[in-house]
Amino acid sequence: MNIKRMRVSIITLRRKCRSWGHQRGLCVLSILVSLVILTIRYLTITERVEETDLNPCLVPKEQRRWLFHLLSTVSSLLSHLAITHFLCYDSLWGAVQESGPLPWDAHAHLCALNEKVAVHDEAELLRAFRRRGLALEYSSAEGQYTIKNSSAIPDKWEAPTIQIILFEEDDRVHMLRRVGWKRRVLPPDCDAHPSLQCFPPNLVALPLPERPFGPLTLPAPREDIDLLKFHYPDTWWRPLLPQC
Repeated sequence: MNIKRMRVSIITLRRKCRSWGHQRGLCVLSILVSLVILTIRYLTITERVEETDLNPCLVPKEQRRWLFHLLSTVSSLLSHLAITHFLCYDSLWGAVQESGPLPWDAHAHLCALNEKVAVHDEAELLRAFRRRGLALEYSSAEGQYTIKNSSAIPDKWEAPTIQIILFEEDDRVHMLRRVGWKRRVLPPDCDAHPSLQCFPPNLVALPLPERPFGPLTLPAPREDIDLLKFHYPDTWWRPLLPQC
């Protein structure tokens, strides 16, 4: 019975109660029971509406579990390959702000040192990830890998991915700068070219500390806020807001 019909039934009961005489107490009890049911239904519907209206970007728990499993596998594999990696960009913000992913973020960001990646040839990396059931794609323009699960996942939501953004040190400016051919043509002037996304090497000097990230513990920069200042120079001082 929906709420509108319930209201009509209560009004009808009230009218009948006037003519029930000695059975009026039973009638009143029926009205009270109907009111309780109506209240419960109203509160349930209101709660669902509020969740939908106020949290349209929240990632479902099941999707979040897939992300954590993927992230755990990727970090373990990178460590096995001796590739220095750490939380960065939105995932670093999430670690600082939420001790896990941002509530609306279904994906994850890790940064890695290109000199550690370059030790392995491309075929070796592809085989290593395929053995773990992972698909690996590289964008030479952006200097980043995209990793996702090779197996089928529920089509109710977007498949989680992990972006691994590569950085290497430029000896001319003694800063780590993002790789990729779109940036290699730029002169080594971090201030003049924000797209280089430079930051000082000491922020990721080994050994790296670890930070909680949901149920996981992942490598992080030595000074997380300092790195966020380089990632988000114009907005680092305020929490990120959902982009949806």
